[in-house]
Amino acid sequence: MDIHVLGGLRVTENGVPIATPTPEARHVLAVLAAHADQVVPVSVLADELTSCAPPEHTRAVAHAAVRMLREQFAGALQSGPGAVRTPDTVLSAVPGGYLLDTGGGRCDFREFEREAGAGYRAISCGDFEKAARRLRGALDLWSGPAFAGIDAGAWLGERIAALEETRHAVLGQWVEAGLALGRHCELDAELSALLVRHSGHGHLDERYFAALRRSGPRVGPQRGQSLAAERRPNGGPATVVWAPGRSALPAAAPAIRAA
Repeated sequence: MDIHVLGGLRVTENGVPIATPTPEARHVLAVLAAHADQVVPVSVLADELTSCAPPEHTRAVAHAAVRMLREQFAGALQSGPGAVRTPDTVLSAVPGGYLLDTGGGRCDFREFEREAGAGYRAISCGDFEKAARRLRGALDLWSGPAFAGIDAGAWLGERIAALEETRHAVLGQWVEAGLALGRHCELDAELSALLVRHSGHGHLDERYFAALRRSGPRVGPQRGQSLAAERRPNGGPATVVWAPGRSALPAAAPAIRAA
């Protein structure tokens, strides 16, 4: 199973995308994917679904969503040659909750954490070339906000916030590594491209503007705003946040959770 959440939720089994018949099923899949290979209590799933159903019905809705997801996994597993996995082992019931078993597949958020961790270690060793490469690789795994399109509750919202904050820290450390290598012009161009790619997400625009300011004195808000306005995913005008009074980039990156 492969799980992609850094820019929208996409789960595949045997290369087959897992469809989510209802918004509730998609929400449950998102919560399970956020902690793949770990037990997610039914109480957490129920709390996450309070925006979809009355509190007294959320547990029943969660169980129904799991049944729907197992049906989708069953169809995907049938396409595999002699698969030993079953819907009940892929999405297994355990005491108190459910567990989504990836079977050793790829999770983009774990790959992001590994790449970021390698970049931080390279910085601590003074290897800025490797640090810049690994940190940029971590940033390139993102195509938009984590779990985009999911109306997250408190529990999933905390996970999303942690991922986004780590992303911001990685951006800052990548800029620091590039500056240490004297790559001011390259940083200018690459940050500009990243700004266009992710424009329209105000909190990210602000971080990219701050990074652009760090990369050279020639970059200012007017230039950043024109770059952000060039393209948005929906083709409309960009919404740009410019807050020159705030501090630029985080001085230290938060610890990366072990995968």
